[in-house]
Amino acid sequence: MKIIPDDSILKKEFTIPFFNMKNFRKIYHNLKNNKKSKIYKRKRKTFAGLLTKNVLTGLFLTAIFAVGLYNAGREYIISQANTQAYGRLSYTQQTISRDNMYEQPNGPQTLSARMRTNAYFNIVLDDRGKYQMNQKTENCHALIRLSDKDGNIIHSSRMALEAFMIFSEDDKEDLFCDTENKEIPELQQLEADYMEMREKETSFHSKYIVESYSVYPEMTMTSAYVNKKEGLFIPHETQLNLVKYYPSNAYPEEILETKSYTIDIPEKDGYELFEFDLSGLNHERIANGTYPYYFLYGFYGTEKDAFDRLNSENPPSKLSAGGMYLSSGIYGGRVSYHNATVYIDNQPYQLSAMIQVEPWNSVSKPLYFKLVIMFLLLTIVIALFDAWRHNVRNQANYRFEDYQKNLTDSLAHDLKTPLMAIGGYVENIMTGNLSADETNKYLSSVMDNISYTDSIITRTLELNSINSINIKKVQCDLYRIVSDAVEKYSLLLDEKNISVHIGGTAEISADTVTLKTIIENLISNAVNYTTENGKISISISDKNLIIKNTVGKKIDVTGLKKPFAKGDKSRSNNSGIGLGLAIAENASMINGFRLDISCSDAEFIAELKF
Repeated sequence: MKIIPDDSILKKEFTIPFFNMKNFRKIYHNLKNNKKSKIYKRKRKTFAGLLTKNVLTGLFLTAIFAVGLYNAGREYIISQANTQAYGRLSYTQQTISRDNMYEQPNGPQTLSARMRTNAYFNIVLDDRGKYQMNQKTENCHALIRLSDKDGNIIHSSRMALEAFMIFSEDDKEDLFCDTENKEIPELQQLEADYMEMREKETSFHSKYIVESYSVYPEMTMTSAYVNKKEGLFIPHETQLNLVKYYPSNAYPEEILETKSYTIDIPEKDGYELFEFDLSGLNHERIANGTYPYYFLYGFYGTEKDAFDRLNSENPPSKLSAGGMYLSSGIYGGRVSYHNATVYIDNQPYQLSAMIQVEPWNSVSKPLYFKLVIMFLLLTIVIALFDAWRHNVRNQANYRFEDYQKNLTDSLAHDLKTPLMAIGGYVENIMTGNLSADETNKYLSSVMDNISYTDSIITRTLELNSINSINIKKVQCDLYRIVSDAVEKYSLLLDEKNISVHIGGTAEISADTVTLKTIIENLISNAVNYTTENGKISISISDKNLIIKNTVGKKIDVTGLKKPFAKGDKSRSNNSGIGLGLAIAENASMINGFRLDISCSDAEFIAELKF
């Protein structure tokens, strides 16, 4: 069909602004400079930046946790002290009222002994946050006192040396030693040495070490002066030992330190010297009826300095009937107390139970810092994981952005040649100085370039649509799909005298549509770039599909699977668009396959691994 140009029609059809060279260059440069858009202006986040931000947030949360834990822990310990103060008051009330104890023989001494025993208070926290009373904790004391209406103390938990002595089956006494007796300075020295040894009390327990041990002071008496009537005793021959004890009994006890005392007192009314047989154990003496023997409790009760301080700061007249917290200004701790009125011989007495507790002590500090450090480590681990998770997502987004940018740049670059050619042909036609044959030739070139431009756009849309396909895998006959794809190029294969050999069969699980896309693009690429009189060899197995075709020279395959990449690095010809391998690569990835390409001087190889 011969086309005869009409100047008026040509001017009407082709003088649209798109083909004005000035407008085209503006469109092209806008497309080329797409990187200046906001998507590329955004500063990209690095893993280090994300981690730093998360760690700073973690430090801030740790600081909040540390403050909250300090306040909550302090109030919890103080509230427990208040509860225990009330419990000690109730227990002492029961001691006084039970069986009219105060009116029994040695009832007052027994009451004082119970007060001292109940005031042995050292508050600590174990690993589960519960309270124990077997370790020394500084500035934690308990005080119990019984006062008359004038504020005079009748009985109290002030520290004293206690013992329970059995003289016969019916003669058992709670006794204590008045170590503040000015006439016997040796008693004061005994108490001082005992308290010095008690400061050395330790307990070592570890799940990684078999043998645990405890160190504690132990006091023994071979004889003592006893005043049964007043419930008093004074040690005569005494030994004070610092003992290292192994609970497993794998090793014998070790005496780390020892001191001996002999206290002689002048004859006093009511005191009698008793000798004690220390051979054997107490339960053996009980069984054999060997008397007298004793249980020596040691020095029990509120330490004297603490007792004097708490008693002077909180006299009976100062305390109300209820319980409240009072500041203990010297040590910075808190005092919780409870009061009650009890009647002895129909006379009212004030019974007070007080507990001073310092929440910030050598026991609570390690636990506090342990919890804070654990929280900090947890926030760091979470910060690391969160930074890694966001970084993975960001890197995927950045790769997609780079892919879009490269695709846009490559598309703009590949559209430049046909559009500029179209613009040049149209401008020449519009001059009106061409012959009919020249006009037809130019119009034919315009149509060819329009067709090429349309194919670029179509293939680009195909590439973009690959990633949005919802695949559905089924069993596919690989040989049949390959044969059908080769059949489509039979005319071109005959024209170039290319021989094709297909070997092997296999059925694989894949999405039918995308698998055909992969194979057709690989076959198309092989047909287009195989030299005349060359050959294409296709090998099929259940593990891979290998397509080999002869080439005239070695092709650099670096980046060849990227959009618009061509083996000859030339974009000035219309022999190929450079999207076939890119489409095949994307379709392979969504099926879980791997596409590898390589090239030698004579052969190009594409291997699809299932």
